[in-house]
Amino acid sequence: MKNKLLWIVFLLAFMPLTEAQEHKVEVISEGHQFTEGPLWHADALWFSDIPASTIYRWQPETGTEVAVRPSSGANGLIVDADGNLLMAQHNARRIARLNADGTQTSLADAYEGKRLNSPNDLVLGENGVLYFTDPPFAVSEEEQELAFAGVFALSTTGELTLIDDQLHRPNGIILSPDEQTLYVTDAYRWQIFAYDVSAAGITNKRLFAELEGEYDQGMDGMAVAADGTLYVAGPEGIYVYDASGDLLETIALPDFTANVTLVETDGRVLYVTNQTEIFKITLNSTN
Repeated sequence: MKNKLLWIVFLLAFMPLTEAQEHKVEVISEGHQFTEGPLWHADALWFSDIPASTIYRWQPETGTEVAVRPSSGANGLIVDADGNLLMAQHNARRIARLNADGTQTSLADAYEGKRLNSPNDLVLGENGVLYFTDPPFAVSEEEQELAFAGVFALSTTGELTLIDDQLHRPNGIILSPDEQTLYVTDAYRWQIFAYDVSAAGITNKRLFAELEGEYDQGMDGMAVAADGTLYVAGPEGIYVYDASGDLLETIALPDFTANVTLVETDGRVLYVTNQTEIFKITLNSTN
């Protein structure tokens, strides 16, 4: 941890004098294998460690503790209207609900009779519709039953609808504050797509933003602020876009930034899963 903090101090000291220099970056949890799925719920940060098949809960007063183990390689996390934890499980290749008694219920594990690949990230609308991505990150080519990596919608009645089968590696997924736009990252094409959401379905797919060049790591999870500002985890840190898709700034971080969640109180705080560590980033007043 000492070396990591020294790296951050060095980075902030020599980066250009921009607004990003004012952000406060802290390591709040460390020693993990590969962290993902940050979720702020019940005054605590919940996050996954995929290889460890564990979901952790972090609170400022008590630190990090095990919340769910085994988690079937859970990645993305969300909470439903009843307070139940919903998990995108790599190993079980499904979306599952953690019930109050500790049992798990499968909500979606197949499409048209074929097993899902490895559900990755998910977001829940106020109408109860669950949207999720299903890239083949955790399955071999021989294990794949679907001929595509999909973006899906799961209705309140359990009906699974395919939204898009043309993305290469759909990854992060989030809804806009008014829930009229769905955003999805295509990881290794370093693109973000937007879709219109209405009672008629998901329409008007369009390119929202993309990174120039190629990187060792892809674009991943996202968080969105009340004003529509989008925070996207990517190969060099957090990429901040306005609601029009213009890049406002990049918050540079070490290693690979996999996912991010946002807490808005008096200001904005990002919780970032950054491979073996969890970062807390207190943003300056301009973002």
